[in-house]
Amino acid sequence: MRIALALWFCAIVFFLLFPLVFLIPLSFNESEILSFPPTAWSLRWYRVLFTDASWSGALWLSVKIGVLVTVLSVAIGTASALAIVRHRLPGAGLLYGLAIAPLIVPGIVIALGMFMLFARLKWLESLTTLVLAHTVVAVPYVIVVVSAALRNLDETIERAARVLGAGPWRSFMLVTLPALRPAILAGAMFAFFASFDDLIITLFVSGALETLPLRIWNDLNLRLDPTVAAAACVMVAMSMIGLGIAEFARSAGLRRLRTEQADG
Repeated sequence: MRIALALWFCAIVFFLLFPLVFLIPLSFNESEILSFPPTAWSLRWYRVLFTDASWSGALWLSVKIGVLVTVLSVAIGTASALAIVRHRLPGAGLLYGLAIAPLIVPGIVIALGMFMLFARLKWLESLTTLVLAHTVVAVPYVIVVVSAALRNLDETIERAARVLGAGPWRSFMLVTLPALRPAILAGAMFAFFASFDDLIITLFVSGALETLPLRIWNDLNLRLDPTVAAAACVMVAMSMIGLGIAEFARSAGLRRLRTEQADG
């Protein structure tokens, strides 16, 4: 049984990573057309990605939006998780379900709703619109991760801090927040890449603004040169690094929690 599960796991990993076998060599191709295998190896298309105004502008716009969305998502998501889990609001289960609904509702439905809303408000084609739209789909990731950490956090530690004279705010800053830091970092990573990789919502509300996923989409429809492969490889690399940081934070948080419970 264990061997069968291992083989099945390897098959899934191979299926998920197989496209990279073609994508990575294509990004180093010297030719101006996408051809496999490459006729010659070069960093030409990575230079284009970082020096061409349209490509580099799209990349840095995606990073800028992702950072802004991450800050908003961490603030809103952490506060929401605390309200739902710690303060035990009436209908907390329903509130939690509504808060994470964007993870379940099809992206095209969310994008269409946002387009109709922002069009009525005449807010289309602005950076603020993109940040707000991406925040809607990024906040649930923070809520899910931070809520799980809060449920696993021993409340007796917080109560002990209050017994020792710490007020609610000081108790939160000295006890709760440090314990939640790994979860918040993991949620922040998920929120950033939910924004950075988004295409569907951006297609509906971006107007003249062009993020990196949208730039790739437009190039696939209009020109199709190996810069697309280079940009895709950069996105994959950034996502893998981000997921690695999130997993490291999650593991560190679990180790700290076990240590505190053992010491307690």
